[in-house]
Amino acid sequence: MKIILACGIFPPDIGGPATYADKLAGELNRLGHEVVVLTYRDKTISKLETRNSKLQLVIVSRKFPKLVRHFVYFWKLFWLASTADVIYAQNAVSAGLPAALAAGILKKRLVLKVVGDAAWERARERGKTNDSLEEFQNKPHSLMINFLAKTQHYISRKADAIIAPSVYLKNIVQGWGIKEGKIKVVYNSPETMRGGPPSNTKEVARQYKEKVLHINTDEDVILTVGRLVPWKGFEVLIELMPQLLVENPNFKLFIVGEGEEREKLEAKARALCLLDAVKLEGRIEHSQIAFYLGAADIFILNSQYEGLSHIILEAMRYSPVIASNKGGNPELIEDGVNGLLVEYNNKEQIKEAILKLWRDKALREKFVANSKEKLKQFSFDLMLEQTLTILSK
Repeated sequence: MKIILACGIFPPDIGGPATYADKLAGELNRLGHEVVVLTYRDKTISKLETRNSKLQLVIVSRKFPKLVRHFVYFWKLFWLASTADVIYAQNAVSAGLPAALAAGILKKRLVLKVVGDAAWERARERGKTNDSLEEFQNKPHSLMINFLAKTQHYISRKADAIIAPSVYLKNIVQGWGIKEGKIKVVYNSPETMRGGPPSNTKEVARQYKEKVLHINTDEDVILTVGRLVPWKGFEVLIELMPQLLVENPNFKLFIVGEGEEREKLEAKARALCLLDAVKLEGRIEHSQIAFYLGAADIFILNSQYEGLSHIILEAMRYSPVIASNKGGNPELIEDGVNGLLVEYNNKEQIKEAILKLWRDKALREKFVANSKEKLKQFSFDLMLEQTLTILSK
């Protein structure tokens, strides 16, 4: 097949969707399919920054005003798709809208991947709502937020098939009025985030504490990774550190990621005199994230929303995981079996979960062992096979 992969982000952009698109495109190309990746980028880079140098990568610069770049994206997609068998859009708005228009005109098959709710994310980013994703659905909002919601609902109706990475997201999309039979659950795979040590050991963790985190090997590392946005709950983790340090002065909190909340989080750490105990690492190259995971004693994701978290999947290979009981997280972490689930932003639950794992080495080892068993349900080969079946119908 000739497949157009319509992306909103792609490496060197970081994040689960970029990682997924990069790996999928390379594997489809390796199997003999012709893959063209269309994506937005902050600036045109001559070097092809992807895992597979044979891929055709077409760039739309983000320097253009939003409406202009979306039109340019549509125009490029229209011409690329004229000889394609299928368009696979990686989100429902910035890639999905141009893809739906092009597919409609050209009578091409459109498959849409829904990894979240663009309207809810925009409302949260702009401080227009504090609702959870579930609470946000079917409520009246501002003109712009309603427009985004109606746009993604329209595009979802126009798609021939929808891929959701979790049962949770499938249910959200069904709530948009989409027939259940159109929505296929295809789980993400941690193998889309290769790199770093194959598994964690005490010696590996000690080495990476010194070489990657540049700290003493006796420090107890709490790691969290994600875009620095309000619903990821990083501020609460920082606020908990003074209480945790009373119990164990060797705790260190590492926050990996970049985003709009960085200055606020830095100010919070400074105000609490935590500059030695809280490290905001900023943007880390994707190939290096696994080394951070290898150095961690505990991984935590205190997020108000996750469709199906790439970073939890990857963390399960290395460290015991604490996750909020939101979104698709319970599809990955079974409380007390391969990790601990806590309420989002519940300081007492989060503190007790961290201390419970720190104090119980056997429990940490049990969770890592059980997570490796759980990961067998999320193989890359299965994800690829299911995706190809949907694309080729």
